[in-house]
Amino acid sequence: MKHSHQPVTCSKWRPAALPALVATALLILAAPAMADRVITKAGETFTGAIVEDSPEKVVLKTLSGTVTIARDQVKTVEKAGEAPKATASAPAPAATAAPPQVVVAQVDPAKAAQALKDAKSALVAGDWVKAAGLLEGLLLLDDRTLAMDDRLGATGALVTCYLQIKDAQGAAKSMLRRAGLATDPLDKRRLVAAADVLKISGATEIGGKTLTRFEEVMAAAMPFRAQDYLKEANDLAAKATRLNESAQLEKAANVALKRLAEADVFVPGFSAAHRQEPLAVIFNNILDAAKRTVEFCDKERLELTRTSVSSVASIPAAKEWNNRATPYFAKREAAEAALKNLQTFSQKFELADLYTRNEKEIKSLLLKIDDFQYYPEGTVFPYTGYYGRPYSTTPERVKMKLRRVG
Repeated sequence: MKHSHQPVTCSKWRPAALPALVATALLILAAPAMADRVITKAGETFTGAIVEDSPEKVVLKTLSGTVTIARDQVKTVEKAGEAPKATASAPAPAATAAPPQVVVAQVDPAKAAQALKDAKSALVAGDWVKAAGLLEGLLLLDDRTLAMDDRLGATGALVTCYLQIKDAQGAAKSMLRRAGLATDPLDKRRLVAAADVLKISGATEIGGKTLTRFEEVMAAAMPFRAQDYLKEANDLAAKATRLNESAQLEKAANVALKRLAEADVFVPGFSAAHRQEPLAVIFNNILDAAKRTVEFCDKERLELTRTSVSSVASIPAAKEWNNRATPYFAKREAAEAALKNLQTFSQKFELADLYTRNEKEIKSLLLKIDDFQYYPEGTVFPYTGYYGRPYSTTPERVKMKLRRVG
């Protein structure tokens, strides 16, 4: 005989007095309606229930946890029924004992409501293993038996259960299950990121803080994920090439900033707070490359000067001299162009303070690099007239040029 089941709901769960942790776990089981929206200046949209709207910040309860957005990062706030108003690589794994094994309960669909009550009782009693087993079993039921709100609450409570028994991998899997229920793409990304932090960490402790509930995971994992994007942006900036070309320099900066902007999904306003860091990497790379070029040219010019006279004696000698001089000229010109681009680059990307702090060194490097166009001061070259007879010498600075061959 077939039974017709109504989706189980936890709306009747109203414990009179519970410990704070258990109360939090049970509140997760009662997922609120997510109708408010906050749009940041970076263009990210966060959907949830606004729990605080002050001159300093907007706090939003989302499917993926509480999101705090500084007021100066908010573009609009859209509350349900109202018109819009304008306005961290995971830590190293820690060695821990194997967590208790959770046995998935075989839940009869006809008795799903009773299983949900039993899960609540286990949570109240702090029997995390039993509660986890029941919640796991309930989540195996189809949508007709277990309502969506109960699924959302169950996944959040399940995260708390696994954290309590120090099973980071179990908590991570539960985070992913919750992510699978999310309809908002930002919620999904945040939940997946939190799961990744738990998986990579392999522990329920992040940044020296022991995680005991769902909200704590989100609060700890989001800064770690944001820091990952900052590191990726800095790495992109460090690997940028052809910075002597103004278009390529601007492109490298924009690529790094675009990667950094993705951190705002996890920590709103993060990219604005750290914007100068990848740009400073590019700026300093140009300075460092220019210093290396000065060292290279300073040594190489001496050898080119020493072999300059003999290089006109024959075609093979001229070719050999040219082969050595060509990279010398190329490096000098590239360093000069890159240094000259720095002022425009600094103005466009608002790095005036950084440029001012380094302006004296930039000008000094440009003077040295400009001087490398010429043979060393005081160099005297014999000039050979017809039939090989020397007819004059000159004390003037001579510009270095490739030899004509053929």
